[in-house]
Amino acid sequence: MTSPGTTTSQNLSMRSIPQEVASRPCVFAVCLCFLVSIAPHFVNLPIWVVGIVLISLGWRSLQNLGKIRELPKWMLIPLVLFGGIGVFAEYWTIVGRDAGLALLTVMTSFKFLESKRHRDMLILVFLCYFLIATHFLYSQSVLTAVTMFVTLIVITTTLITLNQRDDSVSVKQRLRSSTQLVALSVPLMLILFVLVPRVPGPLWGLQTEQRGGVTGLSNHMSPGKISNLIRSNEVAFRVDFKGEIPAQNQLYWRGPVMANYNGFSWTQSPRKPLHRLNITVSEPGIDYTVTLEPNGEHWLLALDMPTRVINGSFMTEDFQLTSKQKINDLKRYSMQSRLAYKVGLNESRDYLALTREYPDKFNPKTIAFGKSLAQRFDDPTAIADEVLNMFRQQEYIYTLRPPALGNNSVDEFLFGTRRGFCEHYAGSFALIMRSAGVPARIVTGYQGGEYNRVGNYLIVRQSDAHAWTEIWIEERGWVRVDPTAAVSPSRIEQGIDDALSDEGSSFRIQNRNPIFGNLLYNWDNLQHGWNDWVLNYDQRKQRDFLNKLEIGIENWSDMVFALVFLLLSVTALFWFIAWYRERPPRPQAYEILFNRLLRKLSKKGFRKKPAEDTRAFLQRLPQRDLPQREQIAGIIELYNHIKYGRRGASTRAVSNLRTLINSIDRI
Repeated sequence: MTSPGTTTSQNLSMRSIPQEVASRPCVFAVCLCFLVSIAPHFVNLPIWVVGIVLISLGWRSLQNLGKIRELPKWMLIPLVLFGGIGVFAEYWTIVGRDAGLALLTVMTSFKFLESKRHRDMLILVFLCYFLIATHFLYSQSVLTAVTMFVTLIVITTTLITLNQRDDSVSVKQRLRSSTQLVALSVPLMLILFVLVPRVPGPLWGLQTEQRGGVTGLSNHMSPGKISNLIRSNEVAFRVDFKGEIPAQNQLYWRGPVMANYNGFSWTQSPRKPLHRLNITVSEPGIDYTVTLEPNGEHWLLALDMPTRVINGSFMTEDFQLTSKQKINDLKRYSMQSRLAYKVGLNESRDYLALTREYPDKFNPKTIAFGKSLAQRFDDPTAIADEVLNMFRQQEYIYTLRPPALGNNSVDEFLFGTRRGFCEHYAGSFALIMRSAGVPARIVTGYQGGEYNRVGNYLIVRQSDAHAWTEIWIEERGWVRVDPTAAVSPSRIEQGIDDALSDEGSSFRIQNRNPIFGNLLYNWDNLQHGWNDWVLNYDQRKQRDFLNKLEIGIENWSDMVFALVFLLLSVTALFWFIAWYRERPPRPQAYEILFNRLLRKLSKKGFRKKPAEDTRAFLQRLPQRDLPQREQIAGIIELYNHIKYGRRGASTRAVSNLRTLINSIDRI
């Protein structure tokens, strides 16, 4: 039993506990936070998903202002079903990078329509933190890292806003606190980055189907294929040479090799891995390091002719360097090549027969022209020179805007339009040589590059994509012949910008304003360093870096010990800094002197109470037991004057106080 007036308490169910409704400023802050987090993804999302984001945020903002009513709960389930079905219909899956991002975006947007509690707003903010990581699945550049760092500060500011009930705290103060919190995490982040043991493989490894489309070379070539790629300013790869950079006309970066021809397009033929490279060289090798951007394919770009195979790759019988895994992440590898060489002297008869094949029912004029050359010349070199002279002497035009071609595309190009790009000239030259009985194939890749004088390396862009021809000559093997050089020598000697200066905007930094160009060189050099030291920080680079420090870290156990030690040390340092900043202020000189007097009195049994006024304490001091009471009264009066007077603690007053206290050292 309980007595009258006694109250009893019992546990309440969670549903019966009222939850705090989010304030208007908090709702607007979370809406802005989500918009900032998802906006960079708008280029990666379907337009209808972007529409759902904007409509949901707009609806919730108007609801927050009281302009429209809350969306009925019975409508949320159909909307969620619509969003899930829409994502599945768009990608035919709900897993993977693109589909997963779209589904997360749609469901988060619909979450805003039902969110009105403080707890719901916190969940949305935590989802924004998760969204930051998804941006690195699409780009790992310096710009992305900087953007996400700023976004992190915005999200943390929103979190502070949700937990700060005092409206007197300004947005500027919250932003400052957020920046400080993020800045404090940077040392811990660096320690984790440097010392966490690297696992084999890239940090952001994804399957090809998760990456979506990746621009770059293709495994087939047809008229217009490379000319479309030329319009891209994206970086294909960067190259650091150990010595001097070769001349522009020697920079042929070998990629996919194509031997199959069906009358319309060229495709690769299956070739076995090459177990031993038989190459005759007449010049020393060139050593360099390639930093290859993701291309979603197997091929590795190398200066023609590569003489080294890196780990995880092989060279095919047509001398194409091939990775065993698709290049879905940034890849850095060291390579060696020879510029003067002979290869393929012992080429198989079956492959030589394949590289002479062509369909008879297409391009009859070209085939007849090739056969006529075979009757006039016995030497393949003479046949090739005759075709190149035709390109030089007749009115053939090198252009990005060739006219459309029909079924007999080579005939229409050679004997009609005479306007084409590198794939037109390489493809037509190869067909002429085949019809003349000379083995020929197409090699695609890149030609040239732009020198970055700030970082002393070469930038090769998608706009440097190129196609050329190789013909087989007995006792010489496979010989590179570039018909484009006959039509437009400036394309090979100076680059694509000089050859087509009137057909498109220049992608070369050197052609821009000197001040702006220097900034772009520095920015690209920063990105190159980021690729090398951050994105390419693998097991080997981690081991080399730790060995250079010479601090005794040799294996994983040492790294774990150093990691724990440094984390604890940094945490202790943060605690010490916080304690030091919040420590009580150092007492004034007059307080130190007065406390000395109080300690002397305390030894005689006269203790001042903590909250006791000095004058009240003086009244308690007995005259008969303390002969120096009058002097002590003078000291207390001077102390009060120094502490509470207008002039404050002047040097002279403090000096007088010290003299008085020293005069009564013996009480």
